[in-house]
Amino acid sequence: MKLVIPAIDVYEGKVVRLTRGDFSQITVYSEDPIGVIEHFRSKGFRRIHVVDLEGAKTGEIRILGLIKKMKERFDDILLQFGGGVRSYEVVERVIEAGADFVIVGTMFVKDPEGFERVVSDFREKVILSLDVNAGKVAVHGWQADSGLSIEEAFEKALRIGVLRIMSTDVTRDGTLLGPDVNLISLLLDTMKRKYFDIVIDEIVGLESVKKAIEEGLALITREVDEFMDILKGPYSGGYEVRRKIEEYDKSLDRYRDSIKDIVPWDEVLRKYPKPLLIVSGGISSDSDIEEIFKLDNSFLEGVIVGKSIYEGRLSILDK
Repeated sequence: MKLVIPAIDVYEGKVVRLTRGDFSQITVYSEDPIGVIEHFRSKGFRRIHVVDLEGAKTGEIRILGLIKKMKERFDDILLQFGGGVRSYEVVERVIEAGADFVIVGTMFVKDPEGFERVVSDFREKVILSLDVNAGKVAVHGWQADSGLSIEEAFEKALRIGVLRIMSTDVTRDGTLLGPDVNLISLLLDTMKRKYFDIVIDEIVGLESVKKAIEEGLALITREVDEFMDILKGPYSGGYEVRRKIEEYDKSLDRYRDSIKDIVPWDEVLRKYPKPLLIVSGGISSDSDIEEIFKLDNSFLEGVIVGKSIYEGRLSILDK
């Protein structure tokens, strides 16, 4: 089941929403973040997206104490926290504070070695933020362009072994204009394509598979040579040709089965587990969410909703 994840953006202790990440366009919805999470919990939400906007802007997290209070008060809620997480040590502090998932973005671009260490040690808890602005990945709380294209960023992330990627369409975030479904479809397609390419590269690079491929190619070449000799023979008939085709088909089947049998699937999938995508930006209604979930979404974990939920546009609040 796909998730709908409400967002709590905190700025100066208040629950707010920005428009396109612009701090000059800020709307305050509550002065009680704990009360907001309690309200969401009462409506059946069990995973909440919490952002420290001051941390995103300055690189210094201000609300770790609030995260700790949230987890102490609501131990049945999963919290994914982001905003200013730019070092291994900060990731550790966020996890120690109780966050179930840590959102990291800028570090992926500015400190790739440190980010790889984070993924290696905390992969199940890490969500990589690859937010998109005009086709490029944005960092530093959307204040800067990383220079990375979507293709480049996904390729790099999945080869590191990232399990979860969150992507916000910066141009639509906080606008209630509706999501860019074509962009989301592109993100899902890119994730799927890059993932399968990486898994195939990993399998083909295994020595056992290389050897099997070489043996299989030698077998196929031999079979083809024998088949051509039959065709060239002056007395070849339809029976001989059909029999050789059947033998060739059986050889191909045996070859395919032998490859499948020697691939250490558990090892490969442990190294590169199936990644998941979380999207947000512009969602204004139930129909927007339904439209996203209708996409080829086998790699989609869910959507994050912000202004639409505070403006009472989603039916889930009527429960």
